[in-house]
Amino acid sequence: MKKRFLTKITALILSFMLLFSISACKVDAPSTSEYPKNGDKKIISVEKNFFYNSTTPSQTVSAAYYENQPEILMVEINYAVNSFINEFLLGESEDAYINVEETDSAIKLTRENKEYCEIDFVKDTIYFSDFDAFNCKPFEVNPHDLLSSSYQNEEGESIFIKRDNSFYTPGYSIMIDLAERNIPLDIYQGKKYIPLQTFNDLFISPYGMNFAYNGESIFLLIGSDISPELEELYYHDQKTQKSDALAQFNYNELCLYLDLYYGMQDEHGFYSGFDYYLDRIGLKEKFLSNDALDAFNALGSLTMGYIGDGHSAIVGASPYLGAKKPSEGVDINLSQGLLALMYNGQIYQQARAEALGEVDFYQEVGNTAYVTFDEFTLGDRRGGYEGALEIMDTITILMAAHARIAQNEQIENVVVDLSCNGGGAVDAAIYLVSWMLGSCDFSIYNGVTQSKAITTYSADVNLDGAFDENDTISDKNLYCIISPVSFSCGNYAPAMLKASGKVTIVGKTSSGGGCVVRNAV
Repeated sequence: MKKRFLTKITALILSFMLLFSISACKVDAPSTSEYPKNGDKKIISVEKNFFYNSTTPSQTVSAAYYENQPEILMVEINYAVNSFINEFLLGESEDAYINVEETDSAIKLTRENKEYCEIDFVKDTIYFSDFDAFNCKPFEVNPHDLLSSSYQNEEGESIFIKRDNSFYTPGYSIMIDLAERNIPLDIYQGKKYIPLQTFNDLFISPYGMNFAYNGESIFLLIGSDISPELEELYYHDQKTQKSDALAQFNYNELCLYLDLYYGMQDEHGFYSGFDYYLDRIGLKEKFLSNDALDAFNALGSLTMGYIGDGHSAIVGASPYLGAKKPSEGVDINLSQGLLALMYNGQIYQQARAEALGEVDFYQEVGNTAYVTFDEFTLGDRRGGYEGALEIMDTITILMAAHARIAQNEQIENVVVDLSCNGGGAVDAAIYLVSWMLGSCDFSIYNGVTQSKAITTYSADVNLDGAFDENDTISDKNLYCIISPVSFSCGNYAPAMLKASGKVTIVGKTSSGGGCVVRNAV
């Protein structure tokens, strides 16, 4: 696989909405000459095309499946670790790798940071010494470092954003019982197999991407969606039924993913796991339906209704529906909180337009500068300082605003208007807070593993290559406007500003959502 895509992939880790797309497939015609035997089971080896952003496959990958379950693709663990992680995910780093140690019944994977994962193919269990640290990206200073790339040049010097300090407290180790979840691990002729979806959920998804199998080929999803040019290949020509085995496997895998990653389980009362919860609220039966539309509606109602946290959503459908989004039969109930967030967004946008007309990102009124943007966006300037300053994202907006404030000695007050800001890229939020305060502490807590970290960041805003007092407006009177529309990073950044005691918050209470967002298949 191509290593040069890692930088582009990691840049999108934290900037998209949660994606759930129930994997679908068609049955391959097995060749009887290829049947390996494992007791009464027959495992068929196959080669599958792999697509990431072109209608031409980048390469083929080795896979397998049981004779009676061709829709559930499996991968040999040694091959998957070396091809998908060591080469593809960690290949650009000289120091990052996973070492593989194998016995007859188990395999131990050890990262360069000494954290490890043990997979027992007889007991069907997976143990992580530190799940967060094991899946830490090579450029991160701790497993909860929020930046999407290293922000360093070829000489190892910090550019645009610098990590000043880091404190990480490990959480609990994790034991995952796949046998209890009816997710198979198997051994054949000394080779150890794990479902591709399970491998994806545990080892690929933490990097901000996912592998999706449609029954014919494997597709790479970066961020929250599949590449538009691949949609015709990914989606089936027409709606088709799912097998019982696929529906059950998808459901089991969904419960595993949510139990492992959803961080607000206590707040929502998911104390006994998602299988118990989905059964109690009546959605389990719909998830187990052969009709992909039933699962689509169940998933939409779960993420945007029962959970309804403003981040969780279904943005792509199963290939079994024959289309990215169904046009008929959609029956999803949205939570009142989500509806209120959407309604308030329209009301506030309309009110601002009526009062002020079209608002420029930078305005001066007397001795006060106003900086306004409605989304935290991240462009591709992270390679260095070369080229003229173009307004292409939030970071360049702040660079331009800083330059204009520096040129006007009359400016005493700076107001950042986030009243219609619905969030976006956390890198840009870090840049904003660093600009206003000089440096900033961003805290993350994992509600599942109970690990936590505090990382201090600073920003080079005047582009002189130094991180110093000339990059901040902390000597001004600082204000931040918020509203019930301010969400996600539009909530997280003001929370950090308020905690500093140096910025006056103006407006109405924001709507929360200060969290890391993952994408799932």
